[in-house]
Amino acid sequence: MTDLRDQVVEDRGVIKKVQLVFPGYHGYRVNEDLRDADVMLKDELYKKMLDVITNLKEGESSLVSSGKFAGLESIGALRSRIQTAAETIKHHGTGYSGISAPVRVDAKKISSLYDLDMKIFEQIQSLQNLMNAFVQNCANGNIDQSKLQGINATLSAITSLNNSRETLLYGGV
Repeated sequence: MTDLRDQVVEDRGVIKKVQLVFPGYHGYRVNEDLRDADVMLKDELYKKMLDVITNLKEGESSLVSSGKFAGLESIGALRSRIQTAAETIKHHGTGYSGISAPVRVDAKKISSLYDLDMKIFEQIQSLQNLMNAFVQNCANGNIDQSKLQGINATLSAITSLNNSRETLLYGGV
């Protein structure tokens, strides 16, 4: 995935470019552009997680169609965990650099948040690959427990990164 921070800078309009000239607006504009890139990345992460859920539902349907009901409970629990992780990603805080912000976030911290979101992106790609293989087995009427364990481990890594993000943003408050 391309670095959205560069894309946001390239897409600056005239007003945003003028804001960069004024000392009071320069830092604000830079932080807002970084924040915009992070918001765009979070939206992409959320969409990818929804794709994983859709894929898992297809696997469930395949199992039900083939009359394989054993293991559906664990798949349902997994789907619930993935949905929870997706909602956490959707509602990640971005911080604010305003005068009376409850949590002040500078450019360095916003870049760190973006970098952490990129790690989440990589884990979601792994999750998608594992899910594709798992769903393929479901289409054949099988539940591969080793693939299910791999999915759970990757989901745990995503959850851990989500928690790290909150700690980075709020400093353990």
